[in-house]
Amino acid sequence: MIDAINEAVLQDGTQKGRGRFGRLGLDVGLVGRWSRLLWGIAFLLPLAFGGAKDLQGSASSLSFYGLAVIYLLGIGAAYISVYWTLGERIFARANPWLNTAVFVGPAIVVAWWEVLIQPATGLDLPSSFPLAMSVYIGVSFILQWKIRYGGCEVVALPMILSKRRYTTYCIPLVALDAVEKVVVERVLGPGNS
Repeated sequence: MIDAINEAVLQDGTQKGRGRFGRLGLDVGLVGRWSRLLWGIAFLLPLAFGGAKDLQGSASSLSFYGLAVIYLLGIGAAYISVYWTLGERIFARANPWLNTAVFVGPAIVVAWWEVLIQPATGLDLPSSFPLAMSVYIGVSFILQWKIRYGGCEVVALPMILSKRRYTTYCIPLVALDAVEKVVVERVLGPGNS
């Protein structure tokens, strides 16, 4: 199944895995790919242990995690909708950094909400919303690892469902990908992996 997904999303002619590193923000090398798996595990592992401990008989924990699941579905639906709606019209033609800002922006806002936005506005996020965003990002990193995508992690699910790829960057992994691409091209020559 995953191999069929890989073939479906590789519409721009890039090769996966062998023969070519590809384009930064679309393709990923060996180091970049495995680093995404580690990031996914790093996001999900603490949540798995904490969640299992919290769910041991507390009704408030069940409602907290129930809301987190609802927010997770909403986050996924929002990313899928934006990717599907603006894809060919904007993301196919736009600068990759604009695409990155559109997709990474919401995650950064959630991550920094309590530090920057909440003190200035007095508005609180629902307590289970950051958990849902963390789960979405963790799962996205693992999907990204599986399909060998080197762009922004949060578009892995929309990319699989729409079977379209647009260039985006994964902050801060784009720096790792760029260094890996330079090393691969110097050792094996341009266009090789």
